[in-house]
Amino acid sequence: MDGDTGAENRAFAKVMLDGGEQSGPARRGWVSVAIRVPETIDPVGIETLLRMADVATYNDWVYRQIRPFLGERVLEVGSGIGNMTPYYADRPLLVCVDLLAESLELARQKVGARENVAFVQGDICADATVETLGHYRFDTAVMLNVLEHIPDDARALACIHRLLAPGGRLLLLVPAERYLYGSLDRALGHHRRYERRPLRGLLVRSGYTVEKLHYMNVPGILGWFVNGRILRRELLPRPQLALFNALAPLFERVEAALPPPRGQSLVAICRKP
Repeated sequence: MDGDTGAENRAFAKVMLDGGEQSGPARRGWVSVAIRVPETIDPVGIETLLRMADVATYNDWVYRQIRPFLGERVLEVGSGIGNMTPYYADRPLLVCVDLLAESLELARQKVGARENVAFVQGDICADATVETLGHYRFDTAVMLNVLEHIPDDARALACIHRLLAPGGRLLLLVPAERYLYGSLDRALGHHRRYERRPLRGLLVRSGYTVEKLHYMNVPGILGWFVNGRILRRELLPRPQLALFNALAPLFERVEAALPPPRGQSLVAICRKP
């Protein structure tokens, strides 16, 4: 799935946004998009999403973490430009929610016109958005690398809880290891990284039963620490991502055989009672 995304992104023209890649707090950089980037889209954020679209084997790995738990009526919270959206597009219902209309349009282009897929611009923490989505009665909500962007993560979890039918699941991926928080996180607008025990407590207080909670991607710790804490970069270099993408299947097999005690990310499978 999403196999041609990397080729599409590499075909995008280079648009210069006032400076080089390592331009500090101003978040200036090369953005690999063929369209003019609206002011509403942060250039570092969209460039990161475009680069992550190229790491297809890592995206496959993430998808396999949640695939056994996907239901038939899926809400994708924070779909962004649609890097993961095609994985769920075969479900009878998929509703993609994001703050930015421009991002949703890019996601729409990736999956094409489908009667089973809807796109809704809105803030998942807003009552108006919850009311708009309430009639769908989702059996699954997917939230991958989104919760850390939301100032009030407890409210976001509570709003998703309201949208799930009884027995529905929240499938969550968040950045782990608080000590890794650095320039990469700040550039991406991360409010936090998570630790296992506090995350479990947050989910339980939000009304969920935590069925699974585990770390993934141990090798990613090194790359994030070096780039974000030592070199203070705002973007992960493409050559590093290409190497990681080539090695991701090996990392996946190793971690499947030997579940890691730590990792760059935490995966949570939660159920609404």
